[in-house]
Amino acid sequence: MRPIQISEPSSREVVFGIDLGTTNSLIAMVNEAGNIKIFEDEQGRGGILPSVVSYEDGVLKTGYNVSQNAIYSIKRLMGKSIDDLSKENTHFTIDYESEKVIRVKCAEEKYLTPVEISAEILKALCDRVTKSTGMRVKKAVITVPAYFDDAARNATKYAAKLAGIEVLRLINEPTAAALSYSIEKNNNSGMYAVYDLGGGTFDISILKLHQGVFQVLAVGGDTKLGGDDFDRLLSSIVLDKYREKSAGVIKQLDSKNWISVSSTGMTVTGLRSVKEYLSKNTSGIFKFNINGEMLECEITRKEFEQAIGPLVNKTINIVTRTINDIDLKIDDIKGIILVGGSTRVPLVKESLARLFGDKILSDVDPDKAVVSGAALQAYYLTSKSKDRNVLLDVLPLSLGIETMGGIVEKIIPRNTPLPVSETKEFTTYVDGQTAMKIRVCQGEREMIGDNKSLAEFELKGIPPLPAGFAKIEIEFTVGVDGILTVTAREKTTGVEQIIEVNSSSGLSEADIQNMVNKSIESFNEDIKARSLAEAKVNANKLIRLIENLSSDERLKTLLQNVRDTLQGNDLDEINDAVAKLENASLELYESAR
Repeated sequence: MRPIQISEPSSREVVFGIDLGTTNSLIAMVNEAGNIKIFEDEQGRGGILPSVVSYEDGVLKTGYNVSQNAIYSIKRLMGKSIDDLSKENTHFTIDYESEKVIRVKCAEEKYLTPVEISAEILKALCDRVTKSTGMRVKKAVITVPAYFDDAARNATKYAAKLAGIEVLRLINEPTAAALSYSIEKNNNSGMYAVYDLGGGTFDISILKLHQGVFQVLAVGGDTKLGGDDFDRLLSSIVLDKYREKSAGVIKQLDSKNWISVSSTGMTVTGLRSVKEYLSKNTSGIFKFNINGEMLECEITRKEFEQAIGPLVNKTINIVTRTINDIDLKIDDIKGIILVGGSTRVPLVKESLARLFGDKILSDVDPDKAVVSGAALQAYYLTSKSKDRNVLLDVLPLSLGIETMGGIVEKIIPRNTPLPVSETKEFTTYVDGQTAMKIRVCQGEREMIGDNKSLAEFELKGIPPLPAGFAKIEIEFTVGVDGILTVTAREKTTGVEQIIEVNSSSGLSEADIQNMVNKSIESFNEDIKARSLAEAKVNANKLIRLIENLSSDERLKTLLQNVRDTLQGNDLDEINDAVAKLENASLELYESAR
């Protein structure tokens, strides 16, 4: 592994921190006084910009005051292709005639890609800065979910480029949040957990702080679990009450202490206001407009918590599993950092308190923790001050290549700190081989078919040497933003091929969240499959070697026996046949000496 080099720019420049969120987005900077400034809109509605876009009469609207047909949660589609959508449900209207590229309907005959829509959100954030300070946002540190794959990270960079922003670094959201809690300034070295429950995703990161360096030891999460799912369960409660009322079961309640949720229907924003109200109160009476009919009903916190309980428990299980993955115990965790508005839900805090006790840190607004950390990281990257911090993110899934027999050879294992560069040496399989096909994959399984293929290319110009004599060096380099560069080099001639993994059809969200779990569940089967594949590769090598070196009649039956066993999948039979052939050939060799 190469050492990590950290360089300082020659002069201080203004670089902004951006939290491009599924539900809300924010932009901030560290001013000359060293304070974090989060930019608000002109109407004084705070620093939060809803991550929604709509077109009305050809006019683009972003954030507040969008139409009912607004596009929201577009972040879920970043880095995806049409093929990925077939695996999951989506609330978007998609142009399925657009081949591989996803285009979302924004208005009549108006379709935009997720990258273009995200760029509009970024432009709206930049506009806040310009109106407030007159400055133009040229460079930024942008946060992404810890489980974003290469395609989604690249899509985020493209969106920034469309908005006129140079991305200085992409950093994981939980990692950025750790900076905002200032635990490093109090010399609080130790292990910390960042519990990030946003609108669309859940992430848990385990970080180690030592001498100002944040190192991510492990990440976990669920890319389809968030506050939006709480809202959907809340809507089910409301619809059940509506059906009961329609059946004459519910009597009209006194209309006191109620809040109007929506005058046009049960919108997502309206449901969030109910959720926020129940986070502060044990019950409330609410009014909804459903299909043109007004419903006034009482909803209690207990009803809401019973509905979301299984989802909250699921996050707790992910937390404990992620901690166990790195052989830590709950008592080893020094503090819990909360990120995301959904962590305000009392049941979430109560569940974490049952697990961790009084270790929950609450001195930072969970909605603003990520953007504050991004702004601080931007400042550290451009400041000459010695009072700086370094973030060492980790690779969420292993990276490797396919070798003979469909076996995966891991080059960089998951949870390796970034940036990182690893090199392994390979060789040719047959005599006179002058080219090698290199297939790059991502995942935890032992066989290529069970992992995600990221890229495939061919290294040509290999000297026509006997099998096993050529030396092919494969180098994987992953930057701090999680982007992979692969270099294949033949050492004697110097011929090389370099690619940057930049696939627009990377891992789907379902693939990502299941990969680690599947590798654990299938461990025994995977080891058996790898052992069988390795045995067949070695047996074929032995057959070719003996055929080239000996024509002795006594070996022909044993050679055929090995070939016959290779038609099946019995590992013991193959190993037994190979052992008999090896012993017989060794005896012939010894007798001929």
